Amino acid sequence: MLLLSLFWVLLGLLIGALANVAKLRPAAWVRGGRLGMLGLGALIAVLGGWLGTWVLGTLFATATALWIAVLGVALLPRLITWCARFLRT
Repeated sequence: MLLLSLFWVLLGLLIGALANVAKLRPAAWVRGGRLGMLGLGALIAVLGGWLGTWVLGTLFATATALWIAVLGVALLPRLITWCARFLRT
């Protein structure tokens, strides 16, 4: 499982890097936004992999980690900035 977790971290870093290239990073994240997207991708991929292992088994865990990381990197930065804006007002 340690090897799978490391693979999910690398998969998340790759997805975070692709999100940076696709400019999915919010404009409000000027400082440390690129590293934040990489870290967000890695964290979400590991959580998605463990969730996939728990729900579906190890056979489908990597595919689950991939899809959850893609959705998380695409949607979570917008949700985070929306919540920060909502809490400021």
